[in-house]
Amino acid sequence: MKKFLTKNLLVSIIVALSLVLRFAFLSHPAEVVFDEFHYGKFVSAYFSREYYFDVHPPLGKMLIAGFVKISGLKPHFFILRFLPALFGSLIPLLIYLLLKKMGVSVKAAFLGAFLAVFDNALLTQSKFILIDALLLVFGFSSLYFFLKQRKEEKNIKSLLFLAISAALATLSLSIKWTGLSFLGIIALVFLIDLFKKFNFKTAFVKLSVLILIPFIIYYFIFWLHFQILYKSGPGNAFMSSQFQKTLVGNNIKQNTFLLSDWQKFIELNKAMYRYNASLKASHPYSSKWYQWPISNKPIWYWSKTENGKAANIYLFGNPVIWWFVLAGIIFSVLAVWVKKIRQKLPPLFWVLFFGYFINLLPYIFIRRVTFLYYYLPSLIFGILILSILYEKIFAPFLKKTEPFFYFGFLFLCLFIFLILSPLNYGFFIPPEINNFYNIFIKFLS
Repeated sequence: MKKFLTKNLLVSIIVALSLVLRFAFLSHPAEVVFDEFHYGKFVSAYFSREYYFDVHPPLGKMLIAGFVKISGLKPHFFILRFLPALFGSLIPLLIYLLLKKMGVSVKAAFLGAFLAVFDNALLTQSKFILIDALLLVFGFSSLYFFLKQRKEEKNIKSLLFLAISAALATLSLSIKWTGLSFLGIIALVFLIDLFKKFNFKTAFVKLSVLILIPFIIYYFIFWLHFQILYKSGPGNAFMSSQFQKTLVGNNIKQNTFLLSDWQKFIELNKAMYRYNASLKASHPYSSKWYQWPISNKPIWYWSKTENGKAANIYLFGNPVIWWFVLAGIIFSVLAVWVKKIRQKLPPLFWVLFFGYFINLLPYIFIRRVTFLYYYLPSLIFGILILSILYEKIFAPFLKKTEPFFYFGFLFLCLFIFLILSPLNYGFFIPPEINNFYNIFIKFLS
Protein backbone atom coordinates (compact mmCIF):
# COMPACT_ATOMS: atom_id res chain seq x y z
CA MET A 1 0.00 0.00 0.00
CA LYS A 2 2.85 2.37 0.88
CA LYS A 3 4.56 1.70 -2.47
CA PHE A 4 1.26 2.27 -4.28
CA LEU A 5 0.75 5.63 -2.57
CA THR A 6 4.36 6.67 -3.21
CA LYS A 7 4.09 5.74 -6.87
CA ASN A 8 0.84 7.67 -7.34
CA LEU A 9 2.20 10.65 -5.45
CA LEU A 10 5.19 10.82 -7.79
CA VAL A 11 2.94 10.56 -10.84
CA SER A 12 0.75 13.35 -9.44
CA ILE A 13 3.81 15.55 -8.86
CA ILE A 14 5.02 14.96 -12.43
CA VAL A 15 1.63 15.82 -13.96
CA ALA A 16 1.07 18.86 -11.72
CA LEU A 17 4.52 20.35 -12.35
CA SER A 18 4.25 19.75 -16.07
CA LEU A 19 0.80 21.35 -16.31
CA VAL A 20 1.77 24.39 -14.24
CA LEU A 21 4.94 25.07 -16.21
CA ARG A 22 3.30 24.64 -19.64
CA PHE A 23 0.16 26.65 -18.89
CA ALA A 24 1.82 29.44 -16.91
CA PHE A 25 1.75 32.73 -18.85
CA LEU A 26 0.28 30.91 -21.86
CA SER A 27 -1.25 34.11 -23.25
CA HIS A 28 2.08 35.92 -23.06
CA PRO A 29 3.12 37.30 -25.37
CA ALA A 30 -0.21 38.20 -26.96
CA GLU A 31 1.65 38.42 -30.24
CA VAL A 32 2.67 35.99 -32.96
CA VAL A 33 5.79 34.03 -32.02
CA PHE A 34 8.08 32.50 -34.69
CA ASP A 35 6.22 29.82 -36.73
CA GLU A 36 2.89 30.72 -35.12
CA PHE A 37 2.60 33.03 -38.14
CA HIS A 38 2.31 30.01 -40.45
CA TYR A 39 0.43 27.61 -38.21
CA GLY A 40 -2.03 30.31 -37.16
CA LYS A 41 -2.93 30.89 -40.81
CA PHE A 42 -3.31 27.16 -41.44
CA VAL A 43 -5.60 26.73 -38.42
CA SER A 44 -7.70 29.73 -39.51
CA ALA A 45 -8.16 28.14 -42.94
CA TYR A 46 -10.33 25.41 -41.38
CA PHE A 47 -12.78 28.12 -40.35
CA SER A 48 -12.75 30.02 -43.67
CA ARG A 49 -12.69 26.68 -45.59
CA GLU A 50 -10.08 28.13 -47.97
CA TYR A 51 -7.52 25.67 -49.29
CA TYR A 52 -3.93 26.09 -48.02
CA PHE A 53 -0.69 24.27 -48.75
CA ASP A 54 1.83 23.15 -46.13
CA VAL A 55 4.92 20.93 -46.31
CA HIS A 56 3.54 18.83 -43.43
CA PRO A 57 0.46 16.57 -43.33
CA PRO A 58 -2.65 18.31 -41.98
CA LEU A 59 -3.51 16.51 -38.72
CA GLY A 60 -1.72 18.85 -36.28
CA LYS A 61 -3.44 21.95 -37.62
CA MET A 62 -6.78 20.12 -37.87
CA LEU A 63 -6.61 19.08 -34.20
CA ILE A 64 -5.91 22.62 -33.01
CA ALA A 65 -8.72 23.99 -35.18
CA GLY A 66 -11.02 21.20 -34.00
CA PHE A 67 -10.32 21.96 -30.36
CA VAL A 68 -11.07 25.66 -30.89
CA LYS A 69 -14.33 24.72 -32.65
CA ILE A 70 -15.42 22.31 -29.92
CA SER A 71 -14.54 24.77 -27.15
CA GLY A 72 -16.87 27.35 -28.69
CA LEU A 73 -14.46 30.10 -27.67
CA LYS A 74 -12.96 32.80 -29.82
CA PRO A 75 -9.55 31.75 -31.23
CA HIS A 76 -7.35 34.06 -29.18
CA PHE A 77 -3.79 33.15 -28.16
CA PHE A 78 -4.63 31.16 -25.01
CA ILE A 79 -7.15 28.95 -26.79
CA LEU A 80 -4.95 28.38 -29.86
CA ARG A 81 -2.00 27.46 -27.65
CA PHE A 82 -4.06 25.27 -25.30
CA LEU A 83 -3.82 21.95 -27.16
CA PRO A 84 -0.03 22.06 -27.77
CA ALA A 85 0.44 22.97 -24.09
CA LEU A 86 -1.80 20.11 -22.98
CA PHE A 87 0.05 17.60 -25.15
CA GLY A 88 3.40 19.01 -23.99
CA SER A 89 2.27 18.47 -20.39
CA LEU A 90 1.72 14.77 -21.13
CA ILE A 91 5.27 14.10 -22.35
CA PRO A 92 6.87 13.66 -18.88
CA LEU A 93 4.04 11.34 -17.78
CA LEU A 94 4.48 9.33 -20.96
CA ILE A 95 8.21 8.96 -20.30
CA TYR A 96 7.45 7.73 -16.78
CA LEU A 97 4.95 5.14 -18.07
CA LEU A 98 7.27 3.97 -20.83
CA LEU A 99 10.15 3.44 -18.43
CA LYS A 100 7.91 1.54 -16.01
CA LYS A 101 6.65 -0.62 -18.88
CA MET A 102 10.29 -1.39 -19.72
CA GLY A 103 10.74 -2.75 -16.20
CA VAL A 104 12.82 -0.05 -14.50
CA SER A 105 12.30 1.15 -10.94
CA VAL A 106 10.06 4.03 -9.88
CA LYS A 107 13.22 5.99 -9.07
CA ALA A 108 14.64 5.67 -12.57
CA ALA A 109 11.24 6.36 -14.16
CA PHE A 110 10.87 9.50 -12.05
CA LEU A 111 14.33 10.61 -13.17
CA GLY A 112 13.32 10.42 -16.83
CA ALA A 113 10.04 12.24 -16.24
CA PHE A 114 11.79 14.92 -14.15
CA LEU A 115 14.25 15.64 -16.96
CA ALA A 116 11.37 16.09 -19.41
CA VAL A 117 9.50 18.42 -17.04
CA PHE A 118 12.51 20.70 -16.62
CA ASP A 119 13.92 20.76 -20.11
CA ASN A 120 13.76 24.28 -21.50
CA ALA A 121 13.34 23.22 -25.14
CA LEU A 122 10.41 20.89 -24.47
CA LEU A 123 8.79 23.70 -22.47
CA THR A 124 9.18 26.34 -25.18
CA GLN A 125 8.01 24.09 -28.01
CA SER A 126 4.86 23.23 -26.03
CA LYS A 127 3.76 26.79 -25.27
CA PHE A 128 2.93 28.09 -28.72
CA ILE A 129 0.83 27.26 -31.79
CA LEU A 130 3.30 24.58 -32.89
CA ILE A 131 2.70 20.90 -33.60
CA ASP A 132 5.82 19.09 -32.31
CA ALA A 133 4.30 18.25 -28.90
CA LEU A 134 1.41 16.49 -30.65
CA LEU A 135 3.82 14.47 -32.79
CA LEU A 136 5.84 13.42 -29.74
CA VAL A 137 2.85 12.34 -27.66
CA PHE A 138 1.29 10.25 -30.44
CA GLY A 139 4.66 8.74 -31.37
CA PHE A 140 5.79 7.70 -27.89
CA SER A 141 2.25 6.60 -26.95
CA SER A 142 2.44 4.21 -29.89
CA LEU A 143 5.60 2.68 -28.41
CA TYR A 144 3.90 2.34 -25.02
CA PHE A 145 0.97 0.37 -26.48
CA PHE A 146 3.34 -1.69 -28.61
CA LEU A 147 5.18 -2.74 -25.44
CA LYS A 148 1.81 -3.62 -23.87
CA GLN A 149 0.96 -5.91 -26.79
CA ARG A 150 4.33 -7.67 -26.51
CA LYS A 151 3.57 -8.59 -22.89
CA GLU A 152 -0.06 -9.55 -23.51
CA GLU A 153 -0.63 -13.29 -23.71
CA LYS A 154 -4.24 -13.17 -24.91
CA ASN A 155 -4.38 -12.86 -28.70
CA ILE A 156 -7.40 -10.54 -28.78
CA LYS A 157 -5.87 -8.05 -26.35
CA SER A 158 -2.52 -8.30 -28.05
CA LEU A 159 -4.14 -7.53 -31.40
CA LEU A 160 -6.09 -4.62 -29.89
CA PHE A 161 -2.95 -3.04 -28.41
CA LEU A 162 -1.11 -3.53 -31.70
CA ALA A 163 -3.95 -1.80 -33.56
CA ILE A 164 -3.89 1.12 -31.09
CA SER A 165 -0.11 1.31 -31.43
CA ALA A 166 -0.29 1.38 -35.25
CA ALA A 167 -3.05 4.01 -35.14
CA LEU A 168 -1.11 6.29 -32.78
CA ALA A 169 2.08 5.97 -34.83
CA THR A 170 0.08 6.91 -37.93
CA LEU A 171 -1.32 9.97 -36.16
CA SER A 172 2.27 11.01 -35.47
CA LEU A 173 3.12 10.49 -39.15
CA SER A 174 0.03 12.52 -40.09
CA ILE A 175 1.42 15.53 -38.20
CA LYS A 176 4.92 15.42 -39.67
CA TRP A 177 6.55 12.83 -41.88
CA THR A 178 9.30 12.41 -39.30
CA GLY A 179 6.67 10.50 -37.31
CA LEU A 180 7.35 7.63 -39.72
CA SER A 181 10.27 6.70 -37.44
CA PHE A 182 7.80 5.32 -34.86
CA LEU A 183 6.22 3.00 -37.42
CA GLY A 184 9.75 1.98 -38.41
CA ILE A 185 10.67 1.12 -34.81
CA ILE A 186 7.45 -0.86 -34.34
CA ALA A 187 8.01 -2.74 -37.61
CA LEU A 188 11.61 -3.59 -36.66
CA VAL A 189 10.74 -5.00 -33.23
CA PHE A 190 7.72 -6.81 -34.69
CA LEU A 191 9.91 -8.56 -37.27
CA ILE A 192 12.46 -9.51 -34.59
CA ASP A 193 9.69 -10.96 -32.41
CA LEU A 194 8.29 -12.77 -35.45
CA PHE A 195 11.65 -14.32 -36.22
CA LYS A 196 11.99 -15.59 -32.65
CA LYS A 197 8.54 -17.18 -32.51
CA PHE A 198 6.89 -17.68 -35.89
CA ASN A 199 3.21 -18.51 -36.22
CA PHE A 200 1.79 -18.05 -39.72
CA LYS A 201 -1.78 -17.14 -38.70
CA THR A 202 -0.71 -14.69 -35.98
CA ALA A 203 1.95 -13.19 -38.22
CA PHE A 204 -0.51 -12.69 -41.11
CA VAL A 205 -3.15 -11.03 -38.92
CA LYS A 206 -0.73 -8.72 -37.13
CA LEU A 207 1.10 -7.81 -40.31
CA SER A 208 -2.25 -6.93 -41.89
CA VAL A 209 -3.00 -4.66 -38.95
CA LEU A 210 0.37 -2.92 -39.30
CA ILE A 211 -0.23 -2.30 -43.00
CA LEU A 212 -3.96 -1.60 -43.28
CA ILE A 213 -4.54 0.60 -40.23
CA PRO A 214 -1.79 3.14 -41.09
CA PHE A 215 -2.96 3.29 -44.71
CA ILE A 216 -6.65 3.79 -43.81
CA ILE A 217 -6.00 6.42 -41.12
CA TYR A 218 -3.44 8.36 -43.14
CA TYR A 219 -5.75 8.50 -46.18
CA PHE A 220 -8.84 9.35 -44.07
CA ILE A 221 -7.08 12.37 -42.53
CA PHE A 222 -6.35 13.79 -45.99
CA TRP A 223 -9.89 12.96 -47.15
CA LEU A 224 -11.29 14.93 -44.20
CA HIS A 225 -8.85 17.75 -44.98
CA PHE A 226 -10.28 17.97 -48.51
CA GLN A 227 -13.88 17.92 -47.28
CA ILE A 228 -13.28 20.87 -44.97
CA LEU A 229 -11.14 22.97 -47.33
CA TYR A 230 -13.44 22.99 -50.33
CA LYS A 231 -12.95 26.65 -51.32
CA SER A 232 -10.19 28.19 -53.42
CA GLY A 233 -7.44 29.68 -51.30
CA PRO A 234 -3.76 30.60 -51.10
CA GLY A 235 -2.75 26.97 -51.60
CA ASN A 236 -4.13 26.84 -55.15
CA ALA A 237 -0.84 27.91 -56.71
CA PHE A 238 0.88 24.70 -55.54
CA MET A 239 -1.63 22.39 -57.17
CA SER A 240 -2.53 21.37 -60.73
CA SER A 241 -5.41 22.93 -62.65
CA GLN A 242 -7.31 19.66 -62.30
CA PHE A 243 -6.93 19.87 -58.52
CA GLN A 244 -7.92 23.55 -58.43
CA LYS A 245 -11.01 22.80 -60.51
CA THR A 246 -12.41 20.78 -57.56
CA LEU A 247 -12.37 23.89 -55.34
CA VAL A 248 -15.33 26.28 -55.13
CA GLY A 249 -14.53 29.70 -56.58
CA ASN A 250 -11.62 28.54 -58.75
CA ASN A 251 -10.50 30.65 -61.72
CA ILE A 252 -9.77 27.78 -64.09
CA LYS A 253 -11.38 28.57 -67.44
CA GLN A 254 -10.38 25.60 -69.56
CA ASN A 255 -12.31 22.37 -69.57
CA THR A 256 -10.50 19.74 -67.53
CA PHE A 257 -11.40 16.56 -65.73
CA LEU A 258 -11.99 16.66 -61.98
CA LEU A 259 -9.70 14.69 -59.71
CA SER A 260 -11.09 12.12 -57.32
CA ASP A 261 -10.23 12.38 -53.62
CA TRP A 262 -7.72 9.56 -54.12
CA GLN A 263 -6.03 11.44 -56.97
CA LYS A 264 -5.99 14.61 -54.85
CA PHE A 265 -4.41 12.61 -52.03
CA ILE A 266 -1.65 11.36 -54.33
CA GLU A 267 -1.03 14.79 -55.87
CA LEU A 268 -0.84 16.60 -52.53
CA ASN A 269 1.63 14.09 -51.07
CA LYS A 270 3.80 14.37 -54.18
CA ALA A 271 3.66 18.17 -53.96
CA MET A 272 4.64 18.05 -50.28
CA TYR A 273 7.59 15.81 -51.10
CA ARG A 274 8.79 18.02 -53.97
CA TYR A 275 8.51 21.16 -51.87
CA ASN A 276 10.35 19.56 -48.93
CA ALA A 277 13.11 18.35 -51.25
CA SER A 278 13.52 21.79 -52.86
CA LEU A 279 13.76 23.81 -49.62
CA LYS A 280 17.33 25.10 -49.79
CA ALA A 281 16.87 28.65 -48.47
CA SER A 282 19.12 29.65 -45.58
CA HIS A 283 17.94 30.92 -42.20
CA PRO A 284 19.96 32.79 -39.54
CA TYR A 285 18.89 30.31 -36.85
CA SER A 286 19.16 27.09 -38.84
CA SER A 287 21.54 24.38 -37.65
CA LYS A 288 22.89 20.97 -38.60
CA TRP A 289 22.15 17.63 -36.98
CA TYR A 290 25.60 17.34 -35.40
CA GLN A 291 25.08 20.66 -33.60
CA TRP A 292 21.84 19.64 -31.89
CA PRO A 293 23.05 17.30 -29.11
CA ILE A 294 24.87 20.21 -27.39
CA SER A 295 21.96 22.61 -28.03
CA ASN A 296 24.05 24.62 -30.46
CA LYS A 297 22.34 27.46 -32.39
CA PRO A 298 19.35 28.44 -30.21
CA ILE A 299 16.40 29.83 -32.17
CA TRP A 300 15.26 33.38 -31.45
CA TYR A 301 11.44 33.14 -31.30
CA TRP A 302 10.39 36.61 -30.10
CA SER A 303 11.74 39.90 -28.78
CA LYS A 304 10.38 43.15 -27.34
CA THR A 305 11.71 46.16 -25.46
CA GLU A 306 9.57 48.12 -23.02
CA ASN A 307 10.52 50.81 -20.48
CA GLY A 308 14.21 50.03 -20.87
CA LYS A 309 13.67 46.30 -20.20
CA ALA A 310 14.11 43.59 -22.82
CA ALA A 311 12.05 40.42 -23.25
CA ASN A 312 13.19 37.51 -25.40
CA ILE A 313 12.03 33.98 -26.12
CA TYR A 314 14.56 31.43 -27.34
CA LEU A 315 14.42 27.74 -28.06
CA PHE A 316 17.36 26.00 -26.37
CA GLY A 317 17.84 22.90 -24.28
CA ASN A 318 18.67 22.67 -20.60
CA PRO A 319 22.48 22.33 -20.96
CA VAL A 320 22.81 19.87 -18.06
CA ILE A 321 20.15 17.55 -19.46
CA TRP A 322 21.28 17.72 -23.10
CA TRP A 323 24.98 17.25 -22.34
CA PHE A 324 24.32 14.32 -20.00
CA VAL A 325 22.07 12.76 -22.65
CA LEU A 326 24.92 13.12 -25.15
CA ALA A 327 27.30 11.52 -22.64
CA GLY A 328 24.82 8.66 -22.25
CA ILE A 329 24.69 8.16 -26.01
CA ILE A 330 28.49 8.13 -26.28
CA PHE A 331 28.66 5.65 -23.40
CA SER A 332 26.07 3.46 -25.17
CA VAL A 333 28.13 3.46 -28.37
CA LEU A 334 31.15 2.28 -26.39
CA ALA A 335 29.00 -0.28 -24.54
CA VAL A 336 28.23 -1.99 -27.85
CA TRP A 337 31.84 -3.20 -27.85
CA VAL A 338 32.08 -4.07 -24.12
CA LYS A 339 30.37 -7.38 -23.38
CA LYS A 340 30.19 -6.95 -19.57
CA ILE A 341 28.34 -3.66 -19.88
CA ARG A 342 26.20 -4.81 -22.79
CA GLN A 343 24.92 -7.81 -20.83
CA LYS A 344 23.65 -5.57 -18.02
CA LEU A 345 21.34 -3.68 -20.37
CA PRO A 346 17.88 -5.03 -21.33
CA PRO A 347 17.23 -5.87 -25.00
CA LEU A 348 14.74 -2.99 -25.33
CA PHE A 349 17.55 -0.58 -24.46
CA TRP A 350 18.95 -1.14 -27.94
CA VAL A 351 15.55 -0.36 -29.46
CA LEU A 352 15.79 3.05 -27.79
CA PHE A 353 19.34 3.36 -29.06
CA PHE A 354 18.04 2.64 -32.57
CA GLY A 355 15.22 5.17 -32.03
CA TYR A 356 17.69 7.90 -31.12
CA PHE A 357 19.69 7.52 -34.33
CA ILE A 358 16.85 6.78 -36.74
CA ASN A 359 15.36 10.17 -35.83
CA LEU A 360 18.65 11.85 -36.74
CA LEU A 361 19.28 9.81 -39.89
CA PRO A 362 17.07 11.77 -42.34
CA TYR A 363 18.79 15.04 -41.45
CA ILE A 364 22.24 13.64 -42.19
CA PHE A 365 21.39 13.30 -45.87
CA ILE A 366 18.85 16.02 -46.66
CA ARG A 367 20.04 19.45 -47.76
CA ARG A 368 17.01 21.48 -46.72
CA VAL A 369 17.20 24.03 -43.90
CA THR A 370 16.89 22.36 -40.46
CA PHE A 371 16.41 23.61 -36.91
CA LEU A 372 17.19 22.65 -33.33
CA TYR A 373 13.65 21.45 -32.54
CA TYR A 374 14.09 18.60 -35.04
CA TYR A 375 16.22 16.97 -32.32
CA LEU A 376 13.35 16.65 -29.80
CA PRO A 377 12.32 13.05 -30.69
CA SER A 378 15.96 11.95 -30.35
CA LEU A 379 16.23 13.91 -27.09
CA ILE A 380 13.36 11.92 -25.56
CA PHE A 381 14.93 8.65 -26.67
CA GLY A 382 18.14 9.95 -25.08
CA ILE A 383 16.35 10.70 -21.79
CA LEU A 384 14.94 7.16 -21.76
CA ILE A 385 18.42 5.78 -22.46
CA LEU A 386 20.02 7.90 -19.72
CA SER A 387 17.41 6.78 -17.16
CA ILE A 388 18.07 3.08 -17.89
CA LEU A 389 21.84 3.60 -17.85
CA TYR A 390 21.55 5.26 -14.47
CA GLU A 391 19.68 2.32 -12.94
CA LYS A 392 21.58 -0.53 -14.60
CA ILE A 393 25.13 0.87 -14.74
CA PHE A 394 25.78 4.05 -12.77
CA ALA A 395 23.69 3.51 -9.61
CA PRO A 396 25.33 0.13 -8.77
CA PHE A 397 28.75 1.67 -9.41
CA LEU A 398 28.08 4.64 -7.08
CA LYS A 399 26.72 2.37 -4.30
CA LYS A 400 26.37 4.27 -0.99
CA THR A 401 26.91 7.69 -2.57
CA GLU A 402 24.15 7.05 -5.14
CA PRO A 403 21.39 9.07 -3.35
CA PHE A 404 23.73 12.07 -3.16
CA PHE A 405 24.41 11.97 -6.91
CA TYR A 406 20.76 11.25 -7.78
CA PHE A 407 19.26 14.17 -5.86
CA GLY A 408 22.22 16.39 -6.65
CA PHE A 409 21.65 15.84 -10.37
CA LEU A 410 17.91 16.56 -10.04
CA PHE A 411 18.66 19.77 -8.14
CA LEU A 412 21.21 20.89 -10.73
CA CYS A 413 18.74 20.36 -13.58
CA LEU A 414 16.05 22.27 -11.70
CA PHE A 415 18.44 25.10 -10.76
CA ILE A 416 19.64 25.63 -14.36
CA PHE A 417 16.06 25.45 -15.63
CA LEU A 418 14.87 28.16 -13.21
CA ILE A 419 17.78 30.46 -14.03
CA LEU A 420 17.19 30.18 -17.78
CA SER A 421 13.37 30.05 -17.78
CA PRO A 422 12.88 33.84 -18.29
CA LEU A 423 14.13 33.20 -21.84
CA ASN A 424 11.36 30.62 -22.32
CA TYR A 425 8.54 32.71 -20.88
CA GLY A 426 9.58 36.06 -22.36
CA PHE A 427 9.85 37.94 -19.07
CA PHE A 428 10.98 41.57 -19.18
CA ILE A 429 14.48 41.77 -17.74
CA PRO A 430 16.60 44.78 -16.65
CA PRO A 431 19.66 45.49 -18.88
CA GLU A 432 22.23 44.49 -16.27
CA ILE A 433 20.66 41.02 -15.87
CA ASN A 434 19.93 40.70 -19.57
CA ASN A 435 23.67 40.90 -20.26
CA PHE A 436 24.07 37.53 -18.53
CA TYR A 437 21.46 35.95 -20.81
CA ASN A 438 23.10 37.47 -23.89
CA ILE A 439 26.40 35.88 -22.88
CA PHE A 440 24.66 32.51 -22.41
CA ILE A 441 23.00 32.64 -25.84
CA LYS A 442 26.27 33.66 -27.50
CA PHE A 443 27.99 30.74 -25.74
CA LEU A 444 25.48 28.28 -27.22
CA SER A 445 25.60 29.97 -30.61
